[in-house]
Amino acid sequence: MSPRNPRSQKKPFKINTETDLDHKHSGTRQERTSYLILCEGKTERDYFVGMRTRHGPHIHVDIPGSDHVSIAREAAHRNSDEYSSIWCVLDTELDSVTTTKVLAIIQQSSANACLSTPSFETWLIMHHKDCLRPFQSADEAKRKLKAIIPSWSEGSTRFSDFSHGVQEAVRRARKIDPSGESVLKNPSSNVWQLVDRLIDTLEDGSSKHETANPASRHKGSGVHR
Repeated sequence: MSPRNPRSQKKPFKINTETDLDHKHSGTRQERTSYLILCEGKTERDYFVGMRTRHGPHIHVDIPGSDHVSIAREAAHRNSDEYSSIWCVLDTELDSVTTTKVLAIIQQSSANACLSTPSFETWLIMHHKDCLRPFQSADEAKRKLKAIIPSWSEGSTRFSDFSHGVQEAVRRARKIDPSGESVLKNPSSNVWQLVDRLIDTLEDGSSKHETANPASRHKGSGVHR
């Protein structure tokens, strides 16, 4: 399920706020990598929109406003020629039946799935601390995140509250689920696979992962617990 093999330790991640006036390009301008991210709510959208930079990849975020299965179908049907890669970011909500349906759809397409158990808030918590104790519900994960960041709410997610801990979140999430296949493990999140690629693109200007053999891309081999 993992799109690639883990890499060696990177330098600390930092958003580059440099503008075109601060930096002069030489030679031919390199085409920017583009990502389409379909998600189910404002929390996910605000997080990924916060990762946008002037010289980084194009990050297009859309909220189709439908159920999990419909979002997966939307991702599967989007034209992959328009983007370097397409991802849907969803919560499992501890629902194995719906999660299996989502993965079955994604596996038959060129899209990728990022799933968090029980919810995206699990991924956000990992930016600040280890997250190992199982949650009884998505609401419990939200309450824990609120305890860590009192100003956070589902309608107000600031990437600045998490930017300093992005690489720690990748490390923690990968440690829990190194393959990215144990999507129903509670708690877990394979959002690290997408974010790890975004970090690479932000640092290098264009993602080396997009030049790999398409057959090596994450398709998923089913639901692992």
